[in-house]
This record gives sequence, C-alpha cells and structure tokens, in this order.
Amino acid sequence: MMRELKLQAIKTKVVLADKCHVAECFTDRLKGLLGRDRLEPGEGMFFPRCNSVHMWFMRFPIDVVFVDHEWRVTSVHESVRPWRLLPVGDLRARHALELPVGSIRRAELRKGDGLCSS
Repeated sequence: MMRELKLQAIKTKVVLADKCHVAECFTDRLKGLLGRDRLEPGEGMFFPRCNSVHMWFMRFPIDVVFVDHEWRVTSVHESVRPWRLLPVGDLRARHALELPVGSIRRAELRKGDGLCSS
C-alpha cells in the first residue's frame, strides 16, 4: 500500500492534495497514473527524486509542480495534455507532484512558493 501525504501551499493555505500517493518503489513509479481515467479532487501523486515527467499513454491532462529539497516550487505546468513531454527536466527540482487540472490556479502557485506536508 502506498504512503500518502497531505500537501498544502504555505502562502495561500490551500490544500493541494489531502490524499497524495507517494510513488517510492520502482513499480509505483513506473505505473504512476497509467490506466486511470482521472485524478479526483484532493488526490495527487508525488514522485520523490524526480525532475522530469512525460505523459505517454496518459488518458487525461494534469497539473505538474516541481519542488526542490526544501519544498520550494521550482516550476509549474498547468493542464499538461496526454502524449506530451515537458521540456527537459527541471534541473533545480528534486521531486515532482502530479495534481488534477486547476490545482495550480486554485492555490495560486508560483515559482518560489513553499509547500508543506503532513
């Protein structure tokens, strides 16, 4: 069973995901969101030690947030569509967060903003 985090934007206090699955093992990382039709509101997937995301074989768009080792946002990508590849990895990022479309806008997330987890 995957560990879960609750993630919140520090500046706006908006909860990004109260059920964020942590993909720590190889098979969880490999599968990611493949085979799913959507992310429910409040749901997300967190990839530790990851600075690049592809959308091959995905069925739905997502918001992607990259963070550094201090949980500071290094880049945001809204509504990334299936079969897309984000630009070459965010070299400042240490982790990737995949969220339902609209999450970045709702939390008013910007580069440099902090996240906290529990």
